[in-house]
Amino acid sequence: MLIDIHTHFVRCPDDFTEPFFSDLERCGIPVSSWSYGEEEYLAGTSAADKVVVFGLNARKTGWGAQNQRVVELVQRHPEKYIFFTSIDPTAPDFMEQLQNDHQNLHCKGVKLGPIYQGLHPLSPQYYQIYEYCEKHHLPIITHMATTFSSGVPLEYARPVHMDRVACDFPELKIVLAHLGHPWIDECIAAIRHQPNLYADISALYYRPWQFYNALLSVQEYGAGHKLLFGSDFPATTTADSVAGLRNVNQIAIRAGLPQISEELIEGILHRNSLAILGIDQEE
Repeated sequence: MLIDIHTHFVRCPDDFTEPFFSDLERCGIPVSSWSYGEEEYLAGTSAADKVVVFGLNARKTGWGAQNQRVVELVQRHPEKYIFFTSIDPTAPDFMEQLQNDHQNLHCKGVKLGPIYQGLHPLSPQYYQIYEYCEKHHLPIITHMATTFSSGVPLEYARPVHMDRVACDFPELKIVLAHLGHPWIDECIAAIRHQPNLYADISALYYRPWQFYNALLSVQEYGAGHKLLFGSDFPATTTADSVAGLRNVNQIAIRAGLPQISEELIEGILHRNSLAILGIDQEE
């Protein structure tokens, strides 16, 4: 079974405000890359058997995806898609939103993004979310990597902060998105250190030299079992992410460098991420 644990379903331009658009322009990213409908989303994730899907709510940087829209997508395709809610801890009613989305919309996890939301991941607001999620066995996927969005310190995206969170909430399942790039070795050390910390490999394969070195470090640390597969649609598709992972050794072959083992590559692709995160696949 192929499980894609990192995909976005948003509506552009409706779900965005400034500075999202000016940040895209400044970094040379076309708005069209975030403009897609349900048909394109379903096609882009068609290679997966199960898919985790979420928006992103982050008022500070102009992200405002509607959780209800994601829920409706999942309700139309309940056999495949799994709803994670996105909670912005800067909203005055963020805990009420979390409780509603858990109890009434039946989210299976929570998507966070400190570098988008403008709060340090060790802030009291996040700690309220961590406490709730640990109590109710809701896994968290948090963006612990760089971004094109401006106005928030890169420090908020450092994977090492989640090592502290894992100490304070040892039963909470946490996925660090994008293997923490560019702090990849820091991320590897953290997931190896903490039993319930994991990382996904989404949005990495199209930087092939970085991706190769990242997986080589994972292999040398013996931390391959802590990596989960994800694509980061619309940044790329599930199928292209699979191909990118299986082609990771092309650089090594041409340069005579150590290769990433087939066991590591296929282990990532066939890992049951839902079981690891405690998500009931029968509901």
